[in-house]
Amino acid sequence: MNIAQFLKENASNLIGSDVQIAPNISEKKLNSAIKSYANGVIPEHVILLHDSTLLKNAKDGLLFLGDCFYFKPMFEKPIVVLYKELLEIRIDREKIVKGDKEKEQLHVILTTESTTHILTNKLHDYSIEKFVKLIEGIIALKETQEFENVSQITPLADMSETYKLSYLKVLANFTMSDDGKVDAKEYSELMSLVTRIHLSSEYRLKLRAYIGSVKDQEETMFLIRKLKEKSISIDFSIVQKSLFKDLLYLYKLKNSLQTWEENKFLIQLRDEFSIQSEEIDLICAAIKNDEDILTFRKNDSDIVKSMKDIAAKAAAVGMPLTAIYLSGSVVGLSAAGLTSGLATLGMGGILGFSSMFTGIGAIVLIGVGTYQGLKKITGIKDIENNKQREYMLQKIIRNSQQTLDYLLEDINEISRALVAAIQKGNENSEKINKLSSMLTMLSESARFSAKKQNESQKEQMITHLPLILSTDRLEELTPKPTQLKIREFILKCYTTEVTESMEALTPEVTPEMNQGFVLVGGVQENAELSKLNSLSENYKKTFESFNKTQNGKLEINENLSLEDLEMLQESFENIGYFELTSGGVAEVTGSAKRIAKNLFGDR
Repeated sequence: MNIAQFLKENASNLIGSDVQIAPNISEKKLNSAIKSYANGVIPEHVILLHDSTLLKNAKDGLLFLGDCFYFKPMFEKPIVVLYKELLEIRIDREKIVKGDKEKEQLHVILTTESTTHILTNKLHDYSIEKFVKLIEGIIALKETQEFENVSQITPLADMSETYKLSYLKVLANFTMSDDGKVDAKEYSELMSLVTRIHLSSEYRLKLRAYIGSVKDQEETMFLIRKLKEKSISIDFSIVQKSLFKDLLYLYKLKNSLQTWEENKFLIQLRDEFSIQSEEIDLICAAIKNDEDILTFRKNDSDIVKSMKDIAAKAAAVGMPLTAIYLSGSVVGLSAAGLTSGLATLGMGGILGFSSMFTGIGAIVLIGVGTYQGLKKITGIKDIENNKQREYMLQKIIRNSQQTLDYLLEDINEISRALVAAIQKGNENSEKINKLSSMLTMLSESARFSAKKQNESQKEQMITHLPLILSTDRLEELTPKPTQLKIREFILKCYTTEVTESMEALTPEVTPEMNQGFVLVGGVQENAELSKLNSLSENYKKTFESFNKTQNGKLEINENLSLEDLEMLQESFENIGYFELTSGGVAEVTGSAKRIAKNLFGDR
């Protein structure tokens, strides 16, 4: 057991339940403690922090690192003790008699190689026996290890290249454990991870060679031991859980996540790492949450809520979120990118990675209440509430593009090797077949990455568009004949397939009535898109009834191309759909007209 493990396992019992354990240490308290009594300490090296102040400002208390601890009693100078200099700690018991009463006074003496500290009157906020037991435990570790500062929150991207390669080799072993090969989707996801953790070109070549040569495959447990030996800058238990998360995600590419216990590779590592079932449930929940952010188009408020929920579950099982996001998010975000994104939502410290960001100043040109009300009416508030999802999509697009570039490098390299093998003749037929199979796999991987990039670009564009269209506002903003085509195009982008309820409302249309017209998503229009005003009176009434049932709002068409989405955004900008003044007035006016029409007809 190393010093970090010992302190984390014993902190609550020996110091108190309110002790904060890295990486779940309050950024505010950490800054305050370092400034008050631990000047020069690197925040990432802090393992434990206990605040003993009445005001809870952390200016007094205990702070433990990997090589020493700081103790700041109230109204006294701080004490710094190096673990390697610890000799002993003892309690001298003195009996004090006052009148007919006898009282025991406990004197705590801490001896180091350079000095002796009398702590008798300094431990008011702690159990003396438990504090002594904690220090005795540290002294016992002197015989088995060197005490050194280890970062508790270093993301995988900041590890050495050899460390990252060993990590990736474990994942590669897993992808080959079921069928002896890495398929296109698995390789694409491996390259996405390579991009997230910034593996250098030299080591990408080594990884590709490793995947392409089964005979050179290293035993998984050997790789695990290498990772453990090299984990001098991070708590290895965090690496273990991160690795298991990435393995589960790769497993999910082909299987249901709920069936992971059917996989022998995962079971073996679960047992090797001693990962508890509650921790695995949390990891699975985090994977699902990552995907749901994009799948269900969660806005910033939803993302904050879901991340706080994950953080609460992590705290309940005693597992730092750093362990889940050491290698980044499964949707393609690096650890730094995810932290930066959460920081913009006021959640910079939730993962435990260092990140300091300033907020955006409030707008004070007009009354805040009026301003917020107008934003809600015009839909601007909904668009602004998508900043985190847009940020994530930007990062995913960048990740996908870089992954695609890496895959194209691989394709070019394999193509050159294939041409060289063909030129040498039939004696290389086995090699030719192998290279051809790899080339096919790489091409498929590139296709997956390109598709992911295109879908992400579409989703990014959608963050700037209303998911629900207000037909009231649209009609008010496009009253002119020259704006008719814009209105029709927008309607086409928002009118989905005719529903059963719409079909029930639709009157019988004779061939004569329908001649020259086509039905597009519940709107009857001709091929020239110029005769909207000549619709039959019956169908106009039907369309109005349909609008009533939908409160005048329609959902965006999920099947629009990227080009259509770009044109749609330009169309909204052209008519001022999101402008505070024109959009807000149009919304109110359009709604009022619709209500009046429903009550009094067209009079």
